[in-house]
Amino acid sequence: MGDWGAQPWDNDEAADWFHRFWTKGFSVLIDEIQNFDAKEEGYDSFRAASYVLQTMGNPYVWPAEHGDILKELLDKSISVLNSMVDPPNDDWGFLDMWAHDPKIIESVRHQIRELQTRRSEIVS
Repeated sequence: MGDWGAQPWDNDEAADWFHRFWTKGFSVLIDEIQNFDAKEEGYDSFRAASYVLQTMGNPYVWPAEHGDILKELLDKSISVLNSMVDPPNDDWGFLDMWAHDPKIIESVRHQIRELQTRRSEIVS
């Protein structure tokens, strides 16, 4: 796998995920977030999906047909990203894969902050 930076789009796995997203639509994003399993190590695909969610997860931008799951997706994305940089157990190998690079940790924390902002825009 090729990695060329710390951003959610800076690797081959993410590039492949974005291609699937643009050809198949929001179901790819929903499946990626809802079915994430740390043991499968699809961290970079998850970060790519989370990037689209943080960018388009505003209730006024998000597709209406998926509006009922937006809050759930935001909550799950925040939770998984937190576990990536603060692993709850040995199943989480994200930091090991990135050699605990401070740039990747800050990039993930930035994503978490952006997703928390999106989450705060949802009226409960």
